[in-house]
Amino acid sequence: MNMDVNSDVVKIPMRKCDSVVEHLQFVISDYLERKPHLNLSGISKKCSVSEPTLRRIMKGQIKTLPTVTTVLDILTYISNEKKPSKIIKLYPGPIADFLKETTPYVDDCDTDYNIELNRILKNPVKYLTYKLASNSSGVSEDKVRELFGSLGVKSLFSMVDKGYLTQKGKYYYSSSKSFTSNHTDFVENFKTVADFIKPEKLSPRSRVNPFFRNFSNSVTPEAYEEIVKIQKKAMTKIAQIMTNEDNQGEIPLFLLLAIDTLDNKAPHEF
Repeated sequence: MNMDVNSDVVKIPMRKCDSVVEHLQFVISDYLERKPHLNLSGISKKCSVSEPTLRRIMKGQIKTLPTVTTVLDILTYISNEKKPSKIIKLYPGPIADFLKETTPYVDDCDTDYNIELNRILKNPVKYLTYKLASNSSGVSEDKVRELFGSLGVKSLFSMVDKGYLTQKGKYYYSSSKSFTSNHTDFVENFKTVADFIKPEKLSPRSRVNPFFRNFSNSVTPEAYEEIVKIQKKAMTKIAQIMTNEDNQGEIPLFLLLAIDTLDNKAPHEF
């Protein structure tokens, strides 16, 4: 069986680990043993995770679970693999379980996670331009100029120069079919995309309308868990519809989804 991954990773001996942090400790330690010229400082510079964070992980002094972004930043560098779905297969155990739980769609979708690209996409104009170019219909220079002006066109050409976008005729397409962005940027990206919700353009005569809802209530942990399960199942079905080649068309659809608490505490802290 041919695996398009770094051969060093395939040869890593597996060891039973009880937690995500312990699993990361093992993976990083094994990598440092195989790369004796490297240290945590060197890994930090390559993977965008701060050296203090890496040291806390290695010493087991991290108080909470690492973020999804931290885990993917470390593993995409160490494994030289950009597809989270393959990373899940490379690291069975707590890491794979954690990624499946926090990003349930990743195991089924052919997404890429690129550290350098995520740095670039912190710019909202570049993020939206790349997001449009990731659609099956791509995006034209005229559309970018219409939405974002000359700054948008400059961002477009900048990403072409870096190889993240390619031109086919009058349209530009992303270098990967779909991408997983930095989870720590989710809130800002959510706000950026939400600006395109158009409640003033609802048409009672059309079957294709904007759809938006905002619900809130106090619920039990069991109810919260049930709601999340329903949304995960719905998201899986929606992702299948959106990625089906038979459904590709001209409408640049977006879907925003977030479930959390109207409080400083996260759900599990209640």
